[in-house]
Amino acid sequence: MNYPRVGAVRLVHLSLIGLLLVGCGGPSGSYQGVVRFDDGSPVQSGSIELRSLATGSRYASRIASDGSFSLAGQDGELRCPPGNYEAVVVQIVLTEDLAAGAHQHGQTVPRRYADYYTSDLRVTNDSDPASRILITLKSSDQSSD
Repeated sequence: MNYPRVGAVRLVHLSLIGLLLVGCGGPSGSYQGVVRFDDGSPVQSGSIELRSLATGSRYASRIASDGSFSLAGQDGELRCPPGNYEAVVVQIVLTEDLAAGAHQHGQTVPRRYADYYTSDLRVTNDSDPASRILITLKSSDQSSD
């Protein structure tokens, strides 16, 4: 009986399996970005969602007051794989009881950006996790607002 040799062989097999699994993670792209209007000002409130043109997978985030966002999958994990996406930006503003000077939402996002059929927003997320996703909205929308 050669028990030390069997243990060593098992250790080598487990090490090889471990090395193979290290490369099995999915591709990682950036999940952070910023939404701005074409005049450079940030979208100060709302939500953003990206939908993969290849798989239909969706990644969403709330938009911070500086326009930044961090996308998460439907499982809540911060991620957004590389690929081509269509995007929507939704902003719900409830201001009936506020004076105009008390509004804190910044510029209003035109309604057309809230629907995949009308937003026309397309984004390519490359494989560099350090790059940020940039989405630019037209600040005025004469066609539907």
